[in-house]
Amino acid sequence: MSPKRRKIVVFHVGAHKTGTSLLQKYMRDNAALLRRNRIYYISRGAMNDFVGWGRQLLTDPDPLARKIRTTLLVPWFTTVIASHENTLGRPLRTRGTHLYPRAPEIVDALGDVLAPYDARIVFSIRPQDQFLESYYLQSIHEGRHEPFDEWYARIDLDALSWRPVVDKLHEVFGHEHVHVIDFRTITRGQEAYIGDFFTRIDPRYTFDIEYSAMRNPSISDKGLRMALAANPHLKSGDERKLMRKFLQKHFSNQRYTRPALLSDDQKRALYDRYAAEYEELVTGYEPATGTTRPA
Repeated sequence: MSPKRRKIVVFHVGAHKTGTSLLQKYMRDNAALLRRNRIYYISRGAMNDFVGWGRQLLTDPDPLARKIRTTLLVPWFTTVIASHENTLGRPLRTRGTHLYPRAPEIVDALGDVLAPYDARIVFSIRPQDQFLESYYLQSIHEGRHEPFDEWYARIDLDALSWRPVVDKLHEVFGHEHVHVIDFRTITRGQEAYIGDFFTRIDPRYTFDIEYSAMRNPSISDKGLRMALAANPHLKSGDERKLMRKFLQKHFSNQRYTRPALLSDDQKRALYDRYAAEYEELVTGYEPATGTTRPA
């Protein structure tokens, strides 16, 4: 008799601004298709409670562990997928020494939760200049109103490497179980990006990806100037949400010019500092040897 196959748990841990919402919306809208393929998707709403900004994994991981365990007791399901871009905490903390300062302790806690299973970790990343610009605009969507130059001046440019997070994931889960996805591949189309996510998990997942939902629009230069003027006057989460929806609908970068945030010199400096390392990570960097392997 062949040994019983271990149940698979796939945990997509971010990073922010790398197509996480696209993947979550696809899995939400195609839950029936996933079920036919014996996959159970834990909704983003549920993950808000189970993970929060990573803190729940440190203070009370039992609800998430129980959800995974009870789901996989159902004989039909062989795979559970969870996705939450806030899993590793907030990036770019002013007192942090790494891009995601709390990642080491959170990854350890996640390792404890997933220890009984065949765990697959997916970590999607993008080049540092793109990440900084996109995350800044996200902060404006959330209601902040600091001009970009002031925000950027507080960033520690020595603490923007993705490698410490990837190395920690390798340490806890093993490099063969960690999949680093290059967000730049979104240029091939969102359906190809979604398909790559599933084939990384298991090459047998070859179902056709048909999904026309629009990715989250960001604000244009005009929308940014409006947000910087309006946000100081918004006093509640509901008001900020209304403003965000208004700007995304009427003043997105799909209708008007994108904001010019980083200068060419700033982009070049980030490229010179991190580009070679980034290419190593997305092509299969192995921390034990410093070499690369096929992605």
